[in-house]
Amino acid sequence: METQARRRKPWVRWLAAFLALVIVFTFSAQSWIAIKITVDAHNAAQTYLAEQTGYVNASRLERLQIRLQSLGQPRTLEDYYRLAETNIASAQYERALYHVQQCLTLLRPEQGEALKTELLLKQGCLLTILGRSSEAAPVMEEVVRLAPELADAYLVLAQIYAETGETGPLSDALEGYLALQPAAADMRLLLAQLYLAQGRGEEALTHAAYLRDTGGADESALAELFTGAGLARLQAGDTEKALEIFGTALTMDDTADSLCYYTGLCCLLLERYDEAVAHYSRAIELDSNRQLSRYGRGAAELMRAEPDREQARQDLLYAAGYTGEDADPVVAAQAQDLLDTLTQPTE
Repeated sequence: METQARRRKPWVRWLAAFLALVIVFTFSAQSWIAIKITVDAHNAAQTYLAEQTGYVNASRLERLQIRLQSLGQPRTLEDYYRLAETNIASAQYERALYHVQQCLTLLRPEQGEALKTELLLKQGCLLTILGRSSEAAPVMEEVVRLAPELADAYLVLAQIYAETGETGPLSDALEGYLALQPAAADMRLLLAQLYLAQGRGEEALTHAAYLRDTGGADESALAELFTGAGLARLQAGDTEKALEIFGTALTMDDTADSLCYYTGLCCLLLERYDEAVAHYSRAIELDSNRQLSRYGRGAAELMRAEPDREQARQDLLYAAGYTGEDADPVVAAQAQDLLDTLTQPTE
């Protein structure tokens, strides 16, 4: 029996390694990164207007005084500015936008760039709230050019690009915001996810490490981020680095989607079969990648110094006959081929 096992093992080893690589490249074609850009494109704009509009934060007496000053036909920049503030406070954004635009028309160079920047920022925020992102973007780009130290401007700009789906300008805006607000963990997490989607895995990993070291993000979300970064390295062919990254993710939350499966796959490819079996078993326990995890554990089990052949056979039978919604006929056929190899008579 031991002689038969030694004769059969080179064939099994070759086939298992081949099938594992096929699985890696099968997964590389799938959309495995879910970018959770769930920000409300109006939030930053509305927040800025609420915080920076004097009328919104004025007392009842101050509001009355502003209203009295606004009576009559507006003529000056100050008249239109007061009207814009009262319209912002009452959420009459179209009228507020008109009044801000009148302010910009009446603005004189000697009134300074600070006032121009403030008016442009209000204009960009109002355009964003009104859903006119294509008009808002160039206005906000001008604002960050005039006032690169203004974090709110980068955030509004980022949320405009999140709404339009322009990922390149979105990542630039988030980088600008984080340069001024480095402790904003939610925006850093978003940027790291974005970099993963853009294939910029090293930059994603840099931000993930920053979040890990500063403790600024939820550990489950961070584990998913490291899982994505590890998979990017795995797809690039750097299995050892991928396993190292997956190891970091495991210390945070081993229930992250597919993490244990991919860790097992790395161990299989690196011929660390005992560890592969352990990680695949955890993936099976978590009901993760049912068919692939069973196939992987079966292949890894056969590679162990003292394999449990019956366990391997049961896993491969499961993978070959799997009929769930996520069933892959290629994996099923490969599992069946491996079963057939196991049952071939030896010479």
